[in-house]
Amino acid sequence: MRPLRTVLLIVFSLLGSTFLARAQSASPSPVESPAASHDTARLAVARQIMDDMANGKMDSVCKRFSVDLRDSLPADELELAWNALLQRSGSFQKQISQDAHNAHGVSVYVSRSQFENSKVELRLMFNDLDQITRISIVPVSDLSAASMEESARAVADLLRQKNFDQVVARFDDDMKADMSPYPLDMSWSHVISHLGEFKSVKLASKDPEFDVVDVTCEFENGEAIVRVSFDPYGKISGLWLLPSDEEPAKNPEI
Repeated sequence: MRPLRTVLLIVFSLLGSTFLARAQSASPSPVESPAASHDTARLAVARQIMDDMANGKMDSVCKRFSVDLRDSLPADELELAWNALLQRSGSFQKQISQDAHNAHGVSVYVSRSQFENSKVELRLMFNDLDQITRISIVPVSDLSAASMEESARAVADLLRQKNFDQVVARFDDDMKADMSPYPLDMSWSHVISHLGEFKSVKLASKDPEFDVVDVTCEFENGEAIVRVSFDPYGKISGLWLLPSDEEPAKNPEI
């Protein structure tokens, strides 16, 4: 398994995987401060990286990597990852926007593009030398945070009612292939045997960086988190029950 900071991540979520999610927009001020100017330069790099990948210039992309990232992600592997994305999202059409935001205390630079089947976000992190230390590219949903939170609450309530057929009906194709109503029923029964009966949903919160919602639920013997992830089309691409002190969703390793 490679270190989290040195991998390209193209994520198609399955049960038991972890996820990425979409970025938030931020507009530069009319008169840029030195920090804003620094962000502008890095956003220009994000735009150029997206253009280079779309045009098959993987060697040019890799030249901007830190030494560690270049060693762990050579151009041929970058090209394989890009081709895997194209198989899922269709052909690249155009870039839509660039923005910078802070996620879990780290600056992330994003270029958002329209592909044939979905929107896709390229996300970059940099070191002090303006070398790329982390790169990910993922399909993203157009659903709002509020819509995802509402949908995740509904999933938790369906689990409470033991309506497992309706939960599975919300799965994407990969999830449906991995999880049918019967094993979901068995898994939920195992949870209930440890935590007691489901009492209520307390809070639903979308991660600021990933298309993932954590639903804090109260059981007879304590709290737990129902974590739901969504594919670009609003289907459930991952489902977990986790301890209430679980850390926020993080990028997977490949």
